[in-house]
Formats: sequence, structure tokens, C-alpha cells
Amino acid sequence: MNVLLITKRSLFVLATTTLVFILLLACNNSHTELTYNEKADSLMNEAYMKHNYDSVLLLADKFEDNQDMAPMKLHYWRGYAYSRQKKVRLAEKQWRKAFEISINNEEDLDYYAKCANRLSGLLLVKGDHDAIMKEIVPAMQRLIDADKANSTDFAFMQVAVGCCQLRAGNPEDAADDFKDAYDKYLNIIKNDPSINNFTSAIVGVINITEQNLSIKNYQEAYDWTEHFSELLNQYMLLPSPNKEFLDKQIGRLNFYRASALEGLGHKAEAKTAYDRALLTNYSKTAEGQYEAISYLMAAQRWKEAARSFERLDELNQRYERTLSLEYLHNFLIPKYHANIKSGKIDSALAVGTKIYIELDSAIARMQRDDAAELATLYNTQQKETELAQQKAQMERHRFWNLVVVFVVFNIGFFLIHYLRLQSSKRLKKAYLQLEEANERTKEASRMKTSFIQQISHEIRTPLNILSGFTQVITTPGMELDEETRKDINQKIIDNTNRITELVNKMLELSDANSQTVIERNDCIPAIQIVALAMDSFSNAEIYKIPIDLQMGEGTDSLMITTNEQAARRALTLLIDNAEKFTKEGKITLTTETNESELRILVEDTGIGVPADKAELIFEEFVQLDDYYEGTGIGLTVARSLCRRLKGDIVLDTSYTGGARFIMTLPLDSPQSNP
Repeated sequence: MNVLLITKRSLFVLATTTLVFILLLACNNSHTELTYNEKADSLMNEAYMKHNYDSVLLLADKFEDNQDMAPMKLHYWRGYAYSRQKKVRLAEKQWRKAFEISINNEEDLDYYAKCANRLSGLLLVKGDHDAIMKEIVPAMQRLIDADKANSTDFAFMQVAVGCCQLRAGNPEDAADDFKDAYDKYLNIIKNDPSINNFTSAIVGVINITEQNLSIKNYQEAYDWTEHFSELLNQYMLLPSPNKEFLDKQIGRLNFYRASALEGLGHKAEAKTAYDRALLTNYSKTAEGQYEAISYLMAAQRWKEAARSFERLDELNQRYERTLSLEYLHNFLIPKYHANIKSGKIDSALAVGTKIYIELDSAIARMQRDDAAELATLYNTQQKETELAQQKAQMERHRFWNLVVVFVVFNIGFFLIHYLRLQSSKRLKKAYLQLEEANERTKEASRMKTSFIQQISHEIRTPLNILSGFTQVITTPGMELDEETRKDINQKIIDNTNRITELVNKMLELSDANSQTVIERNDCIPAIQIVALAMDSFSNAEIYKIPIDLQMGEGTDSLMITTNEQAARRALTLLIDNAEKFTKEGKITLTTETNESELRILVEDTGIGVPADKAELIFEEFVQLDDYYEGTGIGLTVARSLCRRLKGDIVLDTSYTGGARFIMTLPLDSPQSNP
């Protein structure tokens, strides 16, 4: 019967193993679920917060090699880092890759939306409206099908599509897209009025306003500044709005209004809006100066525009702005026109000369940057090809490794199973022993923790008292009467002694496991040990239980050779234990002797000790009742001291009226030992 059972069990395990092997092979080429590391997200966010985009790229490579982050998320972070480094082609490539890979979970879907959002913004800046309509619109439909259209990422994609419609001469379709996006922003803010959601909505409205201004659609631009103002008013009501961000957007709002009103012919209102913009700190930045110049040139205030260009020129030099084609187009050429219109011919000539001189350098710099970016793009593609080849090779190795493992496993399975059956009884016995040892370890750990907590509490209390009184007596100008000063001094002494006693206990505990014999060089009366131990309790207020001494025959004049300090300490700890666990009645000390030893019986009328715990109570940190104060080391130290004096302490389990401990000390001197 047993053989049949073993055979059935073996066949079941073998079948299970085969099934697992088949599943591993089936998943070999369709594996989509990876174990991603939460620490990877933390490290990536830390690099992002520090604007360390080189680190973002290095982390992305590392996480890809170790499979610590999903591919969709890696494409997003790489694209983001490249975009911040002005490597537009590389950023565009990474975000487009997100459209080519599968979406496996909700997180992938969220980062798919982020990639589509970022790509739409990049294409909008490039003016690649055809790509937005061909790539972003299908991405939006995919999000709609996945019920993921209610996000700020989706709303910005609607803004980008609306901008394309506006440029294509379809203002009605653009207005519908803009309205849908704005309504979506408002709905998201209503459900979650966070700073991030407000920021996304404001960015969306800024793009709508700028697009309308760029095609001189001034009435619609002004209407959108009203929506801009509504969002800023709500943003101000947040618990902790970003003041720098708020100042920037207020400045930008008024610059936009000024340009829109100027275009509508409301010059006085436009000037008022412009003056309000100048009150912000944003107007003093390079970006703010450029916004101001846009209005001034639209208003044909050429001299002011020329002066603003001079201030902007100073800011650009201070921050060492690179002379690029974009810089020439957006800054130097408008500056040239402003100087011409304002009659500053010499300044215009200087700017024109600078444009002429710097144009070749800007073109060469652009070509170098493009070449470097293309080289990086090529290296990236080459690296991806190599990684794909390595992955294919690893998959092949993995397949054959699995085959070898499967064969070896099945050969070894029966041998291991046989050996397991042979050793099952021994393992079972060892398991029971291990379980018992584990329980003892857990109990020891619990008791040690309790001991540490108790010691910490008992040391902290007198330390706090000492600290308090020290501050009182050292406070300048503090006057204390003599009685108060004596009381403070006494309490300082008492608590110092208390700490000293605790430290001594800990030192005794550290010495408790020592096997070193304590020297017995003190020849003293036996009664002296008992008397000194009792004296330790006579004046202490915390000890209320009376101690009765009964001297046995021949012990009142008995001389003993021992170590007086160690013997007294051991007896003191026994009396302290009796006092602690006796609420009423008395403690009796009885001395007895025979030819070889002195016996001191410490008997109390307390709660007693169960007979099966007679040895357990002598182990470190053991307390049978957690409701009593103490460290659980007194009996351990007491027995250790006695045994090192060639004596012992045991519990008399025959006594039932409380607890009775018997302490024995040898009478003979060390020199008389054989």
C-alpha cells in the first residue's frame, strides 16, 4: 500500500514538473509580465526632480538591461530627457516607439497617453500639423476605446488637434476641439483640484491663446484670456499655490491681453493691461521681456521696443545664451526692425552686422548639433540591433538550458525522493527539535526585547529627573531656599544611585555566563553575610514586607571562607526577588549548616513558582508574570555568583506556601580543596 502511494505521488510530481516545463517554453516567446522594481521608479523620479537628464538616460539603460521598468515607461523617460536636452529627433523617436509596442496593463496605458501628449506638443512646436493628424488622432481614438479619455494628457492632445484645425483654416472645428479640451480640464479640476492638474489646464489654455494670436485671431485670443483668468483665480485659492508660477502666468495673461486688445484697436485698454504685466517679476525675465516686445512692436511703440531689446540683450549675455538660428530669427531680426522703425540707424546697422557675422556660425553650429544628434540616433539604433541579437541568443540558450535542467531534474528526482523517504524519520525528529529550539529562540528574543525596554525605561526616568534638577540649579538668577536645595541634592544622589544600580546589574549580567571561579579570600562570620544583605532593605521605602531571621544551631558563630561581596550580593538578589513577588505576609531567612556547607533559605508567602518552571526562572530575562516590574536577570546573576563560589541556588519545589530558595556556600577554604 505504501509503495503504491509513493508511486502515485512520484507520478504526480513528475507530471506537474513536465507541465511547468511546457508552460515555461510556451511563455518563452510571449512573456509580457515583468517584475518591475519600485525602487527604479524612485531613482528615476529623483533624477527627474534634480533635472539631471544624463542620469535619467543612464538609469533607463540600466533598468532596461535588468528589466526593472516597463518598456512603455522607459520610452517616455528617454523621450523626456532628450527633449530637455534639445535633442528633438531622439525625443520624437522614443515617443513614437510607444505607438509600436503592446500595452499590457493600466500603467502602460497611462504612459502611452503621456508619450502621445509629449509627442503632440513637440510636433506642434515644429509646426508638423500633418503628423499630428496622422499619428495623434489615432492615439486619441485608442485611448477613447480604452476608456482613458478623461485625463489632462488627452485634453492637451485635443488642444494640439484644434491648433492644427486652426492652421488648416477650419476655425469652427478648432473651436469645438478647444471647447471640448477646456471642458475636460474643468471637469478634471473639479474632481481633483491639484496643482498638477491646474498647471496642465493653464498650459493648454496658453497654447490656445498663442495660436489665436499668431494668426491675428484677436477676438478669440481675448476670449481665451478670460478663461486663462478664470483658471488663475481658482489656482490662487489652492492651499499652497506656487507663487513664482502664479506671478509668471499673471504677467503672461496681461501681455496676451495687451496684444489681443491692441489688435482689436482698444489701445488704452491694451496699454493698461501691458502696465499691469510690467508689475510682475516675470516681466523682468528674458522670457517676459520677449513677451513685452511682442506687444510693443504690435503697438508700433518702436523706441520702447528698442530699449526692451537692449535689456533683453543684457539678460542673454548674462546667461550666456547660444547664438543659434532660432536666436537670430526670434531676437536679432526683430531687434533690427525695432531699431530701424525707431530711427536708431547706428544701432540697426550694428545689429545687422552682428546678424551677418553670426549667421555662418549659427548655421555651422546647427549642422554640428544635427550631426551629433544623428550620430546618437544611429548609435542608438545600432545598440538596439545588438540588444535584439543578444536577446535572441539568450532565448536560445535559455531553451537548451531548460531542456538540460528538465532532464537532469527527472533523473535526480527519483534518487532524491528515495533518499528523502529514507531520512524522513530523522528529518521529522530534527524538525521537532528545531521547532522547539525556534520557540525557545522566539521566547528569548521576546524576553530580551522586554529587558531592553525595561532597562531603557528605568534609566530614562532618573536621567530625566537629573536633567531637570540640573537645569534648575544651573539657571542664572534662580534662588532656592536651603530646604529646597537639600531636597534637590538628595534626589540627585538618589537617582544617581539608581542609575549606578542599573549599570551594575547590566555589568553583572554580562559576567553571568562566565565560568571563572571567584576568589574566596574573606574569612568572615556567616551571620555577617546575612546581616549585610538585610541591611540593604532596612531603610528602603519601597520594601514593605518584614524580614524574619532564624539562625540555625551553630550558625551564629560559624566562620566561612568565601568572597564576602559576591555572597552578600547573591543573597541580596534573592531577598529582592522575594520582596517583589510578596504582597502580604513575611519573608523568612533561615541559616543551616552541616560539615561541608552553609545553607541559607529565603522563604516568602508570595505567588510562588510552578514546579515545572524551577529551572526556567534562572534563565536570562525570564519573568513568569509580565505584570510585575523587573528585568528578569536577578536570579540568573544570583545563581551565577553562587556557582562561581563553588555553591549553588535552587528552588525547593516541595514548598507550597510561596517560594523557597536554598542558597549553599562551601565552608572549606580554597587551599583545602583536593
